[in-house]
Amino acid sequence: MKICLVTEHFPPHVGGVEIVFQEYAKRLAKRGHQVRVVTSNSGGITGWKKFHEVQIYYLNANSFFGHPILLKKEILQHIKWADVVHTTTFTAALPAVSLSRKYKKPCILMTHEVLANKWFQIEKNPLKALGFLFFEWYIITKKYTLWQTVSKSTSKDLSKYSIPQEKIITLYHGIDYSIWNSQVQEKDLHKLLNTDKSKKIFLYNGRPGQTKGIFILLEAIKKVKNKLPKEFIFGFIISKNPKNERNKFEQLVRKYKLQNIIKISNSISYSELPGYRKDCFAFIVPSITEGFGFTTAETSALEIPLIVSDTGSIPEVASGKVLFFKNKDTDDLAKKILLATKNKFQNIPFKRFDWEITIGKIEKIYMKLVKK
Repeated sequence: MKICLVTEHFPPHVGGVEIVFQEYAKRLAKRGHQVRVVTSNSGGITGWKKFHEVQIYYLNANSFFGHPILLKKEILQHIKWADVVHTTTFTAALPAVSLSRKYKKPCILMTHEVLANKWFQIEKNPLKALGFLFFEWYIITKKYTLWQTVSKSTSKDLSKYSIPQEKIITLYHGIDYSIWNSQVQEKDLHKLLNTDKSKKIFLYNGRPGQTKGIFILLEAIKKVKNKLPKEFIFGFIISKNPKNERNKFEQLVRKYKLQNIIKISNSISYSELPGYRKDCFAFIVPSITEGFGFTTAETSALEIPLIVSDTGSIPEVASGKVLFFKNKDTDDLAKKILLATKNKFQNIPFKRFDWEITIGKIEKIYMKLVKK
């Protein structure tokens, strides 16, 4: 079977969606299928490359959104070649579904999360929020063969756009348990954050973006700073982008005079993350929205305690020692942080998310569509 994956970004560009499509490509090729990835050159590569028997074509454009006409012409040969096309939100989906319909190829849209009216909670400018909402609706409501969601929560949100339930399939992503497991060797998180070895660290790791809830966590820290036992501090391993959000975060840390209990490090390589997370006291996921919840599932596999928002898919993937707080409720998050210092977590049986199970299911779906 010839499978064409059309995605905005792909490694070496770094991100969660990139990891997902890399796993799909690698594992489908291993099962004997011909796999071709079409993507932008946002990772700094242009032209044909080969990866794990997968042919990757990096377009001469760093974004699908920037050159829609050019890109439609450039990806035409790849759509014609394929038996089935698998694309994703947002901008890569437009040329993929248009050409798939033209050449009568089944096209699946992978929908990571659906924000709908949540745009007005995330974006302060109502006109911008309305624009984002319309753009999301425009992408999602195109005539795909199937809509794939990555959690039950996302499936529920997708129904807000009147997508027929029989056209929606839910497949959880997988976790690479060869690197995310309880036997991972700890790396020195205290050294990374330049803090005393005796400190117990509540850790946040990710982008300082609005949907990730980093400012909700900051407000909660401000509320607990005078009640927090002296041995506890907060560590942030965060990217430099988006720059405005990163700068705003650092300014607020200084404004609230939290430098003594908040230590910040820039992003580190993905391969190093398990070891550093393993060295924290507890990991905090304050997300406002979450389509699948990679960080939650990964940290659960390390058997590190979690304090997580009750939003989106997080309750579906969290396991082990967990405390849930009400989404966007800084008072409740502050309360749960203090409970964690007393080791008062609830215990949830371990949940496993296996890539091979996911790939086996999508393979059967491809075959059924091609047969039709």
